[in-house]
Amino acid sequence: MVTGDERQQGVIARAQEVLPRDERVLGVYLIGSYATGAADRFSDVDLHLVVTDDSLDWFRESWDDVLRELTGPTVLTDEVPGLIGGLGITPDWLHVDLFVHPLASFERNHYDGVRVLFDREGTLFPDGNIAAKGGLPGEPYWPAPNVNLFFYFLGNLVTVLGRDERIVGNQGVGAIRDQLVALMLAERGVRRTTGAKRLNALLSDEQRAALEAIPAAGTDPADIIAANQYICRQFITRGTALAKLTNNPWPAEFVAATLTHLRNHFQVDFA
Repeated sequence: MVTGDERQQGVIARAQEVLPRDERVLGVYLIGSYATGAADRFSDVDLHLVVTDDSLDWFRESWDDVLRELTGPTVLTDEVPGLIGGLGITPDWLHVDLFVHPLASFERNHYDGVRVLFDREGTLFPDGNIAAKGGLPGEPYWPAPNVNLFFYFLGNLVTVLGRDERIVGNQGVGAIRDQLVALMLAERGVRRTTGAKRLNALLSDEQRAALEAIPAAGTDPADIIAANQYICRQFITRGTALAKLTNNPWPAEFVAATLTHLRNHFQVDFA
């Protein structure tokens, strides 16, 4: 059966076949959508290795060679700062990540959802695959950092449009929308564990409709203001209800100061 992700499945099969031949490789596992069962033909392959401690320097220098052994030629490999490994892009734009962990600092429960391809001694994942725990509705919670960021970003609209920085103003719509998305996930008790390119399944139909109704904003200040007004009203309505539901304080003084700041400058109400 043709599934559309034959290239990804080919990399996974080759990893399961080739990597165990290297005695320095103690374990091979997948995270991301190929671990959680959410993969489709657009999915990346997120591959992780556990290696012997004394081989770490070699893998640090040669991780991209290991990746190309699995994928074939690449048009880009890029190391991720602070980690051993990085991403690779093939000529037909298959995206494969490869990261390497020394045995001494390996933590099996660091990721939400793991699919084990190889465990040399059977001790890295003694219980086999780790089922994903996040991404499903649960108890609502209070996303305090997102609430504070929302009103901080919103208040900066005065500075941005006051300087006629229309491009930055357009970008700011996305920034405050992202905080609204975080609030919506908290409404549903979803602690996001999927990649940045998946959101639909985490939101309710009502939440998606509210987000899709955000007015389009180009670089016209009036459109940017209208989009911010809509998002602000959504955020305040949902945020005050969620604060009450979770028994957390609503930052009333900060909100009031922000709304007054906006009204004084733009001569319109945001709430």
